[in-house]
Amino acid sequence: MDVIDFCMKAPEEELGPLFEQAWQTSRQHFGDDFALSIPGMVSYETEHIKQTDPFRFPSVSITGDACALACEHCDAKMLETMIPATTPQELWQVFLKIVERGGTGCLVSGGSTLGGDVPLLRFIPTIKRAKKELGLSVVVHTGVVFEEVAAALADAEVDGAMLDIMGSDSTISEIYHLEIVKEAFEHSMGLLSDHGVPLMPHVVVGLHRGELRGEAEAVRMIARHKPERVMIVAFKPLLDTPMEDSPTSTPMEVARVILACRLAMPDTPVIMGCARPLGDHKIETDKLAIRAGVNGMAYPSEEGHEFAIEMGLDISVSTGCCCLTDEGATTGCCG
Repeated sequence: MDVIDFCMKAPEEELGPLFEQAWQTSRQHFGDDFALSIPGMVSYETEHIKQTDPFRFPSVSITGDACALACEHCDAKMLETMIPATTPQELWQVFLKIVERGGTGCLVSGGSTLGGDVPLLRFIPTIKRAKKELGLSVVVHTGVVFEEVAAALADAEVDGAMLDIMGSDSTISEIYHLEIVKEAFEHSMGLLSDHGVPLMPHVVVGLHRGELRGEAEAVRMIARHKPERVMIVAFKPLLDTPMEDSPTSTPMEVARVILACRLAMPDTPVIMGCARPLGDHKIETDKLAIRAGVNGMAYPSEEGHEFAIEMGLDISVSTGCCCLTDEGATTGCCG
């Protein structure tokens, strides 16, 4: 049994030494630096941090609210929260608005085609122009990647390419409604890495209706491609979707995946991303994630933020995407 399988399968009472090892591994490779991210994708306020400007680092959908897949967990609902820009001209106007409002960049996302890719290609010249002329940081959601797209993203010098990595063929077909296999995601990571595009894969814990299915394989695939950083998110049911009443993974199950990433990729930053269930689940998840050695966290719970302080971490706060932990960062914002 390798370290990934042990993290996923060991009895909970045997995880204590793994948490200690993960914490020490993170300190050894990254010191006490800990980045909190609060991009303008949602309004956010705690005792320590406030972020209410949607243009600080927004999400932009190049397909508007359209998606060909109608995934069980999303059904295009996530797109409704994004700024629509369905032509390169509209995207340029959004870039100008971001600069006008003092923002530093954005996430370019969108719905998927039936093949599993976000149709980025015709927008990439505009992204390249925004980086060159406006100095914006731009990260993209790619979905499945093809050679031409990987080459164009490299030419545009995007700051990062993000894609969910599925380690289960049944999750790909039953949840994503895609007629591909997990090797398509590994091939996508390989193309991005080969072209020098900063690779920022996501593991979505519990996406198969709260069940752990394929997460260990996803971590294993990611580890083979030396990513820039790894993002961990957890399935959070959305209203008016087929999975709105589905159970979620437990905080400890999320922590198991983080432990696997931390110990399998000791010198790669591991970040707790935006999506996870709210309330007590989020509080416990945040604390476990910190114990498991994450290097940063998006939209922390107040209790999670305070726990990071208690653990002696050197906290910086960023208004950029959590995949760009130094974007718009300030220090001394932790109260």
